[in-house]
Amino acid sequence: ATAAAPGAFYGRRRELQALRSDIGRAGLDTISGRKAPRSRVLLIAGRPGSGRSALAEELARRLAKDYPDGVLRARLTEPGGEPVPVGRAARELLGALGAGSVPGAGEDELSQALRTALHQRRVLLLLDDAASAEQVDALLPDAPDSLLVAVARGPLTGVPDVRPCTLGGLDKGAAVELIGRYAGSTRITCDPVSADSVVEECGGQPAALVLIGGWLAARPKA
Repeated sequence: ATAAAPGAFYGRRRELQALRSDIGRAGLDTISGRKAPRSRVLLIAGRPGSGRSALAEELARRLAKDYPDGVLRARLTEPGGEPVPVGRAARELLGALGAGSVPGAGEDELSQALRTALHQRRVLLLLDDAASAEQVDALLPDAPDSLLVAVARGPLTGVPDVRPCTLGGLDKGAAVELIGRYAGSTRITCDPVSADSVVEECGGQPAALVLIGGWLAARPKA
């Protein structure tokens, strides 16, 4: 058996293409003749285990060269499921920028300080596991040349001019390849019907495929 390569990414060509196309899509401000005052927002929506964070990271990797002032990341939900306070997320992002913040500053003050720090910069801001539209809106830069990529369970009603890229399962070819990275390609070649059945039973969900792939790797005769 072969272990999956760290950072290996599978499939999602259609979704990546759609997300990249959405960056240049004419927004409501452009259509109405106004200059967009804020950053474009891309939304990747999907249930935990769908590979939504991996897709966001792959998109950020491919786009990083277009944002010379860097890629900033913040996770907006605690491991236990509680939303991260906007003020704390803004403070952490300010720290990543090397910009100080006033001790004891309130949420609105910190959000404004972040917008000021990002003004006239070209950054890619990745907000993972967003719990609400209010979190995203509070951290959205007033910088039309920047890009915000949000990851959430579903649509973020309230964030203007954003269309979700909703994830289902991986296509069969990518899903079988993912299992093969763990269980070994020889086993897939020798029993492609069973591989297809496993993919179908897992619904093509990356997290489930990784779990079953690891289980198979530990049981070479299964």
